Amino acid sequence: MIVAVLLRTIADPIAERTPVPDGAAVVIAALTVVALLSAAVWLFGSVIASQTRELVSSLPSSAAELQSMVASWPFGEQITRLDGSGLVGGIVGRVGGYALTTLGVITSLVLLVVAGVFLAASPRTYRDGVVVLFPPARRTTVREAADTTGRALKAWLTGQLVDMVVVGVLTGVGVALIGLPSPLALGLIAGLLAFVAIVGAIAGAIPGLLLAAQGGWELMGWTLLVYVIVQQVEGNLIYPFIQKRAVELPPVLTMFGILAFGALFGFAGVLVAAPLLVVLFVNVRLLYLRKTLGEDISVPGEVATPPVRAVRAASSSRPRRPRRSPEE
Repeated sequence: MIVAVLLRTIADPIAERTPVPDGAAVVIAALTVVALLSAAVWLFGSVIASQTRELVSSLPSSAAELQSMVASWPFGEQITRLDGSGLVGGIVGRVGGYALTTLGVITSLVLLVVAGVFLAASPRTYRDGVVVLFPPARRTTVREAADTTGRALKAWLTGQLVDMVVVGVLTGVGVALIGLPSPLALGLIAGLLAFVAIVGAIAGAIPGLLLAAQGGWELMGWTLLVYVIVQQVEGNLIYPFIQKRAVELPPVLTMFGILAFGALFGFAGVLVAAPLLVVLFVNVRLLYLRKTLGEDISVPGEVATPPVRAVRAASSSRPRRPRRSPEE
């Protein structure tokens, strides 16, 4: 659904403003995404690839530096001996195990993209296929909920993509200013992980901190300061401004949602917790609070309609034509 929403975000303006058919607009949107990714790889691929290789080759030594640094703390030796192995060394050692699943991840990704293209090509067909499973008296409400959810996901995804770009750029510029190597790779990692709410900000800072461990405490302090400043600017200035125009999820709800979906579905649940919360948030407000309890409450993604009173007042203020006599 996320892939389909992304493609529809590009395809809808094309279909509305040009004589191109809807299906062709989806194909153009998919080709546009592929072209943009190919251009990014061609322009920055060699630089990012070299910096990523440098970053990956530096992480084991950075982990060793950090482990020796932790061992010098009070009770540091006990910390590094947790589970019979070094704490950081154990984390880095698991990376190799995760890398073995790369082929399976790529295969699943291809299937998701193909399914997203088919879903984006004819979303009404799949929507109506779900709607028809409900009793006839409920189908109008279910169709409204599906359409509203789609618009809310579209607004959320657009805001999230903007937020990811801002985080990536700010992180890359910040680590470059303090002299940390591989700024493009670190900015790319931070930007991509910003897709995952809350957890992504912590995970995105780990490579930079491990890399800074080779430079000692001072460089680690500056690196930590860069990531904290970026997250404060993003969390307090950029993200609220973006989400006010999209879907503003309560922070506590987001936190508990990540924990709940992570417990149910593992890493995949953490990854898609935010869009799943958008779906639940919209449907609870629309189907339960408004339709069931009768609350006058706003719903993200709904189409704004003028109030009934305003429409009546506007119609009553129009000058009426004088009545004509039968002879006229």
